[in-house]
Amino acid sequence: MTYEQAISWIDSRQWSGTGKGIVRSTRLLELLGNPHRGLKFIHVAGTNGKGSVSACLSKILTLSGYRTGLYVSPHLVRFNDRIMLNGAEIGDEDFARLADRVREAAEAMEDAPTVFEIMTAMGMLYFREKACDIVVLEVGMGGRLDSTNVIESPEVSVITSIGLDHTKELGDTLEKIAFEKGGIIKDGCPVVVDGSNKDVMPVLKKLCCGKNAPLTVSRPEKIVYRTLGFGRELFSYGGFEDVALSLPGIYQVKNAAVVVETVRILQEKGWNISSKDARKGMEQVYWPGRFEIIHKNPVFILDGSHNPDGIRAMKESLCCYFPEKKVRFLIGMLSTKDVTEMLRMIETAAQEIAVVMPPSDKAVDSREMSERIQKESNVTVRAFSTIREGVEYILSAAGADDVICATGSLYSIDEIRNCAKDVWKQEKADPVREERC
Repeated sequence: MTYEQAISWIDSRQWSGTGKGIVRSTRLLELLGNPHRGLKFIHVAGTNGKGSVSACLSKILTLSGYRTGLYVSPHLVRFNDRIMLNGAEIGDEDFARLADRVREAAEAMEDAPTVFEIMTAMGMLYFREKACDIVVLEVGMGGRLDSTNVIESPEVSVITSIGLDHTKELGDTLEKIAFEKGGIIKDGCPVVVDGSNKDVMPVLKKLCCGKNAPLTVSRPEKIVYRTLGFGRELFSYGGFEDVALSLPGIYQVKNAAVVVETVRILQEKGWNISSKDARKGMEQVYWPGRFEIIHKNPVFILDGSHNPDGIRAMKESLCCYFPEKKVRFLIGMLSTKDVTEMLRMIETAAQEIAVVMPPSDKAVDSREMSERIQKESNVTVRAFSTIREGVEYILSAAGADDVICATGSLYSIDEIRNCAKDVWKQEKADPVREERC
């Protein structure tokens, strides 16, 4: 298969399954020779923060000299983004070759694997081929039944912030969701949990006790941090003093505390990670689409928050960095999310809202959402049929001192970024505009 054929085949597969991800993945990997066996893993679950924590741990381990795999989802640009080695995405040739191998096995299965299960298998094959010293493995959804949970004894299991998301699949209470996330806890394997999970800590402690798994809980109340300006966080925690965290957003310091605790566990297990490399990793890590600043005048932020807790954290950062300003929002959401609650939080901080539709068959119609906002608030709102139209409008409406935040779904992030870049490129090349300036 060519790369293009590989993408076409993957796109043709089921995008979601029936909750049997771990069963299908187990069978698929058996057919492929169980490439995950013999690899070492850090397994990361959670509602929010797991991508940032995974990226940070991968950066630290790479700087420490380890051949480090990173598996994440969803992709922001293309499927290759999901499978990385030392910070570099899998190449097109390797992607096509491994897709061909997985296709042969997948088509021999009576219960066909989903896209995520196929990608998980491809990742395991790649990491095994590349002789990774360790793989940072991000859970897709939940944990207990997730296809990544085929691994047996991770070096450490990490559970980041837990909130209400994917309630149809995982349960309608925090306790039920915590039980599913805690399904990655393995017999005797150390566990690190974000200490902000106070409401569900009894659930996670019980799971750890039942598995005889040593539990370490980060302590957000022990974090000392200062905001040095927009997107510049300086924090101290767990023996690290005045770390200039490269990830913007005030909530990221809590994720950094989870990283620090995880690094400490790895050091205790014999992994050669110096404090210098750990610090450098936190100061250099880049993770797109999470309160990502792509422009300064006007400020333009890309934030893929897609659940109430994520929107709340994003809003807190906006209020901290821009306490006197209302924000121009560019939003698009999926119908499977808690749209009502997310809109409620956005409306109170909004000067204006431009509504678009993410590239998904589950996207809420932009005009439908616009009408809902108009009925429930006094915020100026406009609906657009395409993301490009929405981006062009919000940039034309914004002054140099305004703040724009694109949020509501990770699926829109890359297209919004590219459309904004096109507008700025055009403006720079416009002699009339340059003359006006």
